[in-house]
Formats: sequence, C-alpha cells, structure tokens
Amino acid sequence: MRLPIWLHEARRAGPAALVAAPAALLLMAIVAIAIQVTGAGHRRAELILVAGLEGVVPLAVAMAALTIVVRENCRELHLSLPTPHLVTIGRRLGVLGAITVAACVVYAAVAVVAGFRVGPGGGVLVWIAPTLWLAGFAALVAAISRSTVLASSAVALVWLGELFWAQTFVDNAGLRPLFLFFTTRLGDSPGWAGNRVGLLAGGLVFLVATAAVLLRPERLLTEEDA
Repeated sequence: MRLPIWLHEARRAGPAALVAAPAALLLMAIVAIAIQVTGAGHRRAELILVAGLEGVVPLAVAMAALTIVVRENCRELHLSLPTPHLVTIGRRLGVLGAITVAACVVYAAVAVVAGFRVGPGGGVLVWIAPTLWLAGFAALVAAISRSTVLASSAVALVWLGELFWAQTFVDNAGLRPLFLFFTTRLGDSPGWAGNRVGLLAGGLVFLVATAAVLLRPERLLTEEDA
C-alpha cells in the first residue's frame, strides 16, 4: 500500500524533482571528463567534480524543492482530506531527497574509483550540508511567499552572492559557517567542520520553519483558492 503512494507522490513532485540532481551531476561529470581528456590537468578536473557536488547540486535541488512547495493546484481540496498537507509535501520532498542522495553517492563513488578526491569521508558532507541549507531556504521562502518567481530569485541571489563575494565569507569568521563553497575554495582546511555543522544546523532550522508555515492552512490558500 505504501509503494503506490510513494510512486504517486513521485509523479506529483514533477520531472524537476526526478532529474535535478542526476542532470546536474551528469553535466559536471562531462565537463570534468572533457578537461581530463584535453590534458588541462587532473587537479582542475577534480575541482570541477567537487564543484558539482558542493555548488551545482544544491542549486538544482533547491530550485526543484521550491517548485514542490509552490506548485500544488488543489490546496483547498487537499485541506479537506485526512492526510495533512504537510505530510504530502514532505513525501514529495522526500522523493527529491532520496534521488539526490542516490545520485550523489554514485557520483562520488565513481569519482573516487577513477582516482579523484571529492572531500573528507568520501565527500558526503561536501554535498549534503550545502544542499540541505539551500533547499531548506528555498522551501521556506516558497512556503511564505507562495511564489515560484520570488523564491527562485531569492535562491539565485543567495547562491550568486556567495559565489561572487566568496572571499568575504572566507575572511569573515561570522559569515564562514554560512559559506556554501568552502570545500571548493579551501578544501578541508581548518574551519571546514564548523562550516558543515553550521550549514546542517541552518538547513534543519529552515525545514522546521517551513513545516510550521505549512501547518497553518490559512497560509496555503490564495485569494483565488478561497
């Protein structure tokens, strides 16, 4: 009985949730292979692979997460059903999370077998910490604003801001725990563990806040719904 429910929620999550992480990683793998083949350097190809895990996957997953939160077209009907709206959204985000975990684990494993280093501990915290933080942020903004445009713009602004002003985050101890690209810029140098813990904690706070918003039915209905 459970499997049909999860398959249904996977379909309802939409194509973006199913292909976001795999497509992002495939693109970065192709770029890394091209760099390696052209003789541009093993280290440069390795950096591209790490950037795929730490930078590109979080952005792709965050964009998919916000569409899951916003795209429900039958909120008024759903709020009359026994299953809470939060549970439904949680299942769809769970599908996104499961696909992301599978894709990143396979990607990192293949990279390690091929002779590349993707971060401490096989690279798990390299991708899971920034992905949780950025996806949690995206879900919260989407739940509050109920606007795909506003939420995606906020996510893009944060991601690009940290990318462009990376040195500011590196130099400022107060901002360092929020830096999404720590591994790509500094490897596993001192402060890496604190940065990962900060991102994980922030992501959990964002998800709890998102759940609190989704538990309030009046926040889910637009004027057209009502």
